[in-house]
Amino acid sequence: MKILVIGGVAAGTKVAAKIKRLDREAEVTLITKESGISYATCALPYFVGGMIDDEGDLSANTPEKFESLTGVRVLTDVEAEAVNPHVKTVSAKDRSNDAMYELPYDKLVISTGTSPVVPDIFKRKIEGVFGLSRPDDAVKMRKY
Repeated sequence: MKILVIGGVAAGTKVAAKIKRLDREAEVTLITKESGISYATCALPYFVGGMIDDEGDLSANTPEKFESLTGVRVLTDVEAEAVNPHVKTVSAKDRSNDAMYELPYDKLVISTGTSPVVPDIFKRKIEGVFGLSRPDDAVKMRKY
């Protein structure tokens, strides 16, 4: 059985690991458009404020470590662009080189999380106004 999980962080990694624990024979692949798979969201304000010095301390798990612990294949910097349910594939793009993939699945889990709601007044670029939901956001805020 081929199981494809779209999305990392807490939910995607948890479901992928759980599926693999329940069925060691399952071919589980996790894709995420991020460069990492898991980070400590609650720690982002502490990084911005300087109480956490190293950006690396925001990572709760690395793709390599997760793969070796769980047996889940991890593809980072890969963004799902289309779900093709009739042929059970996901069209995905490698963001590092723009290569396109067709990833087959028997079962699909979509765990992409949320996007912040941005009030209309902040949709313009306003110096010193940031959203904070990912480590990249925290790095930009801290540099500012």
